[in-house]
This record gives sequence, structure tokens and C-alpha cells, in this order.
Amino acid sequence: MKKLLFHRPLYVYLVIGVIGAVGYMMFALGQGEPVALTTTIVERGTVERLVSVSGVVEAEQTAELAFPTSGIVSTVDVSLGDVVAQGDILITLEARELAADRVDALAARSRAVATRDELTTGADSNTRAASAESVTLKETTLSNTRATQAEIIQNARRALLSSDLAAVTTDGDETALAPRVTGTYTCDTEGTYTLETYASNADSGYSFRFSGIESGTAPVTTQQATSLGTCGLRTQFDPTSRYADSTWTIQIPNPKSTQYVTNRNAYALAQIQSDSAIALAQQDVALAIANETSTNAPARSEAIARANADIASANARIARIDAQIANRVMRAPFAGTITSVDIFPGETVNTAPVITLLAESDFELTARIPEIDIGKLALGQTVRSVFDALPDETLTGSIEFISLKATEIDGVAYYEAIITMEQTPVWLRSGLNADIDIIVAQATDTQRVPARYVTTDDTGSSVLTRRGDLVATTTVDIVLQGNDGFVAVTGLNDNEVIVSP
Repeated sequence: MKKLLFHRPLYVYLVIGVIGAVGYMMFALGQGEPVALTTTIVERGTVERLVSVSGVVEAEQTAELAFPTSGIVSTVDVSLGDVVAQGDILITLEARELAADRVDALAARSRAVATRDELTTGADSNTRAASAESVTLKETTLSNTRATQAEIIQNARRALLSSDLAAVTTDGDETALAPRVTGTYTCDTEGTYTLETYASNADSGYSFRFSGIESGTAPVTTQQATSLGTCGLRTQFDPTSRYADSTWTIQIPNPKSTQYVTNRNAYALAQIQSDSAIALAQQDVALAIANETSTNAPARSEAIARANADIASANARIARIDAQIANRVMRAPFAGTITSVDIFPGETVNTAPVITLLAESDFELTARIPEIDIGKLALGQTVRSVFDALPDETLTGSIEFISLKATEIDGVAYYEAIITMEQTPVWLRSGLNADIDIIVAQATDTQRVPARYVTTDDTGSSVLTRRGDLVATTTVDIVLQGNDGFVAVTGLNDNEVIVSP
């Protein structure tokens, strides 16, 4: 047995057998299935670095239109939803007084021109007579103006002093109803009437003394009003009340009247307008007198210069009236759609907006850029927008404006960027939301590969290329690292096969 185990040829055969078995196993493993590789090809295309934000469409032009002056609406020429062109009339205010003033101003200019012509050609007897008659006419007009304005002021004052007059008492225990005050106060004195009742032989059983603006006595009447002095006021007492020793006061004017402030302002306005009207009439008289003097005097350069000045003054007056008339006609400042109308014919307007006009064809896209991305933006950068209203359509534009001032939202600073769109489709509306891609860097017609195929370390960037059954590492230079999933590179051949690491 020992001879068999230690027999040299047998040992050699055993070693050879083991080596053969190992070799067979290695050969068998080498004949297994090949490992599957993930590959793509090098293509030419575009690589982009984007800033993606959201935005909203706003009308580039929106106007809340108001009149620069107050007045009564004559016509409203548009309705809600109407489409108007630039310059179309929207609303007009009454301007009959201005039209009359313009006719008068035209006449004044004609007179000024005639006067200058008379100075240069010499006046005849008829012209002299006419100039004298003009003076008389203007003086008559001045006299009538003074009388008319005096009556207007008097009426305004009477309205102030007579409106809502009432008898009041300061006695907190008074149970009688206040006597009713009627009539129109015709005196000019402001002050107080004090009425003190007392028992008497009058039909009502009472009489009253009045003092203050006027003084006297009168019976207390309940069936009809009794005159209170000579200033036009009358009083009538309540038949169900007892007026023993009661005291009542009537304040003129009544500052507690709801019409007091209105009447006080109307009275003040009447005085101002009176002064203005009289001053204008006086100016017309002065002008007529000057014209008469010029007519009868020999022509001089100074007179001709004055006539020219009168013409210029008349022209200025006409221009001023034309401007006032124009201020009473509201026109569309741009083409658009009426989105609100807050006035009707016959109503009085002030300087508050009454119409809103939206320019439908001019829209801009406003985006809010977070502070971490604001340094990447620049004017003119291309923008692609997809709207929630029509997600299958992409609109292009460019950055027109970047705000220098931040708006803080939830502790984060945002900057507004205004985007002008290249096209404005008919479906676009103010307020629509959009997803926005701003192209902050771009490489076009370049070799590009998916970013996951590129390996970058301290020595540089490389990809795995396959030529036949061989896979090798190839160094590349990165032109642009996009955030769209691709990298722009150089150092490869177009359509070359690369392997995913």
C-alpha cells in the first residue's frame, strides 16, 4: 500500500489531472453569456442651461380713464365689452356754455382783426359810430351782468338763510312739540330768534314774545301760521301741546341743516362767479373803449401792436375754450376693449375713473426670479413659455426688463422680469399662468451626449467609447454642462458609439 501511494508516476498523473480540471473549469466559465452594455451615439444638437420659473400674463396697457374736470354726462358711446380704436369717443360731457363762450371769443377775435384793419386803412364814420355803439353795448352788458349776479347772490343767500329752519329748545324737560317754521327769510341779518310763550286771552290760550333779530309779540296759533316779524318767516304751533312758559330759538342760518354746507358753498361760489363775470364784463367794456379810442385816433405803431395783442389774446381765449371743450370729450388713448363702465347719461362726474380700457393685443409676461438665479439672467435672453390654458403650444419671447428692486415672499427675495412675446395668439388673456424656461446658456450644432455617460474627476472628463468589441476610455472637453440632461463636448466623432459607465 505504501508503495502504491508513493509511486512517482502515479503522483504525476494526479497533478496533471487536477490541472486539467481547473483548466476545463476556466474554459467553461469563459464560454458564458457576454455582459450587456448600455450604449448611445454621439449626436449633434443643442445643449441648454435653463432657469425654470412660473409667470403670469398682464396687459401691457390698462387705463382707468377719468375726466380732468367735473360735469354732467351728455352721452355714453360705449358699453361693456366694446372694442374701440385709438381716438374713438367714449363719453361726452355737456359743453353748451363753453360753446357759447367760444362763439363770443370768435366774435372778439373778429373785432380785434377788424380794429387792426381799421388802424391800418383808416376808419370811416360808420366804423366810428359802430365803435361807440360797442362801448354802449358793453356798458349795458356790464350793468345787466351786475344786476343778474346780484340777484343770483341774493337768491343763494336766501337759500342759505332759509333752508330747514327749525325751532329748538334747550330745556331737557320740555314736552311740547316744537313749533313749525315756514316762509322765506328775506332779511340779510344772521342771528337768532328767541320765542317765549306765556298764557294769554288768545284763542289758543297762549301768546309769545320774540326777540333777537326782530322783537314783538304774537298769538300762538295752531290752525294756521303766524307771521314772525317782518322778515318773511311764519310759525305754527302744535294743537296737542301745552306751551306754558316754554322757550324756543330759531338760528339763522341753521348750521344743523343737511343743506347747510351745500348752501354755504353755493353762496360762496355765487360770489366768486359774480366777481369773475363782472370782471369779464368790465374787461369787455375796457376793450370796447380802447377800440373806440383807437378808431378815432390816427394809426400808430403802438395801436397796431395793441390790436395784434388783442388778436393774440382772443386766440388764446379760443384755444383755452377749445381745450376745455376737449377735456369734456373722453377718447380712447389706445385700441382695446372696454372692461368697465361706471356712468350713465345725466349723471354728474368728478375726477374719479369712470371707464376701464384694456389693450387686448399688447400683453407681457411677468416672471418672479428667485435671488439664487437672478445673477444668471440678462436682457435679451430667449424665453420659452407653456401656458396652462393651451399646454400643447409653446410661445417664445425675450427678457425686456429685470427689476432692480426685490420683493420678499416668505423670507425669499424675488425679482420681477418682464418678458416680451414674439407672437400674441388670439387666445391670450390677462391673468393666464405659464411655465417659463429662460435659456441662460446655449450651445448649438455641437456634439452632445447624455450627462450620465460623462465621468469627471480631478484629471478631467472622459467617456467610454466602443470600437468593435473593444471598449476604451476617451478624454473629452466639456463645452457646456446643460441642465436639460445633455453635455456639449469636443474630442469625439459624430455618431461614435459610447458606453454608459
